[in-house]
Parts: sequence; C-alpha cells; structure tokens
Amino acid sequence: MDQILKGLQGVASIADDIVIYGKDKEEHDRNLTALMEQAAEAGTVFNSDKWIIKQNHVSFFGNLYTDSGIKPDPTKIRDIQKMPTPQNKDDLHRFLGMLTYLATYIPNFAEKAHTLRGLLKNDAMWIWEADHQKCFDDLKSAITEDACLKYYDASTPLTLKVDASQKGLGIALVQNNRPIAFGSKTLTDCQSRCSNIEREMLAIVYGMQRYHTYLYGKSFTVITDHKPLVTICSKPLHAAPPWLQRMLIKTQGYNYEVKYRPGVDMVPADTLNRLPNPQNDGDIELDERIDGIDTEFEDPDRHTIAIVNFSAHTAHSNC
Repeated sequence: MDQILKGLQGVASIADDIVIYGKDKEEHDRNLTALMEQAAEAGTVFNSDKWIIKQNHVSFFGNLYTDSGIKPDPTKIRDIQKMPTPQNKDDLHRFLGMLTYLATYIPNFAEKAHTLRGLLKNDAMWIWEADHQKCFDDLKSAITEDACLKYYDASTPLTLKVDASQKGLGIALVQNNRPIAFGSKTLTDCQSRCSNIEREMLAIVYGMQRYHTYLYGKSFTVITDHKPLVTICSKPLHAAPPWLQRMLIKTQGYNYEVKYRPGVDMVPADTLNRLPNPQNDGDIELDERIDGIDTEFEDPDRHTIAIVNFSAHTAHSNC
C-alpha cells in the first residue's frame, strides 16, 4: 500500500482504506486521477462497490473530516452516550478509554474526569457515589457533534496556549483564535509538588513535544498566564534559575516568544489542564513525537473528499 501511494499528493490511508482530498473540485480530481494511474501501473484493483466520490465530509479513523474542519465521529458519540453506569473498574477503564480517544474535542476534560480517575487508583475501593455519577453524566454530555477543530494552515502563524495546575497540564494549538488541537497530561506525584513556575514551564515543554511536527522550524508564540515566565524565557539560559535551566534547554531548538495573558483569557488551555489525558502519564521526553492523522489535511479551505476501499493486488487493474 505504501508503495502504491508513494509520492502522491492529497492522499491518506489507514489499513485498506484510502482518502483522497483537495481544497476544491479541480485539486480533488487531479489527486484522484494520479492515484488511479499509479494504482493501475501497480496492477491494483479497487472495490468499486465501496467507492464514495466527491463528498464534502467523510468518516475516517474515528473522525469526521468536513469542509469546515475535523469533528468527532457521530457513531462514536452515540456509542459513548449509550454506555451504562460503570459497575466496576474495568467498565470505568473502558468508558474513559473511549473518551480519551476523543479527548482532543472536549474542553474541560481534565476537570470532569478527575473524580472518576480517583476510582482507578490501585488502592482505591470501588464505591460509586453521587459525585461519580455526576462526573459520568457530565462527560457523556461533554462530547457533542458540534465540536470542530480547524485544519492546519502552513501559511498562518501558530500560537501555543499552555496552562498548568496541581492536577496536570493543558495545551491548545491555535491559528487565528481557532483551535487545531487540544492536549492534556497528568502530572506525577513528584511533578505535582513542583512550584507553579516549574509546572508552567513544564507545560511549555510538553506543548512543544506534543506538537513538534507543527512547531519545529517555525516561529510561534507561546501564551501563558504565569507572567514571570515571560521574563525568564527572554533572558539568556545562564540567567535563569538552575532548577529551570534543564527544562529551558529542551526548548532551545524552537523559535518562540512567550507572551502573558491573564488566566480568564486562557480558555481552552486552562480548562484542559484540570483533567489530563490518563494515557499520557509518565515523564516528558522531547524525543517522543506524537502526530495525528489530521496533520495530513493541511489546507484550511473547503475540501472535496473521496474514500476508496483497497481490494486486492492482481495482474491488471479495473480502475
């Protein structure tokens, strides 16, 4: 499959599904024609019964890609909203696992899941109380079909909004005040005992790690509600306190400027740190690169989309 798609523009694939996209009909048609020609040369057959051509939206890899942005798959939303109240830790793990997959669409995810995650600790007894039920119900209603993330535009300046609390880190990647992606991370016990400025700096490091693909090699702005970081990050490394230098070293490869914004203006990053993503626990390492399928869809304009199902390799193509 990789060989068939090699060098093609406007094409993404997962397993045996292929999506062809373009910012307008002409670009879409060019990309689709190029795929057909390259597949024919490889002797590849596509299942004509599974073609969906010239759509303005398509469900792909758990997301709904539309001409206005990326939304959660309505099927997954309905599955979550139908889930019954958990009866044990396994049920709760399953519920939070499904939400974690869609957490990038849920502002305030950290705040709402914190109480439920307390039940998953190794030494926690399973006692489902009224506050757990409220958290469960709030989370089920938090994910909606109205949630929408903007497509990344390589020509538009990037802003990384960061925030931290004793519970975790919250980050948001933004262009023109519209979110491209949200992220959050639980702090270890040791990290949660750090000073405010250390946690806020840790949020910057995490944001750069999480969105390295977007940020590396580009100028961007970091927005924080912790004013002392503006001064510290603008000075030479040796002028920073020793206990911050290690984290600052990890940001040296990035071209960024830190700006202050009061906490009341920091939504959505401030809300996201309240309940971090439970699958992102552990130490922050900048060598870990986490990329999403949405990085393939770089144009912010309207998209025409086709999805095909890869069938089999044969000596001839019926494309």
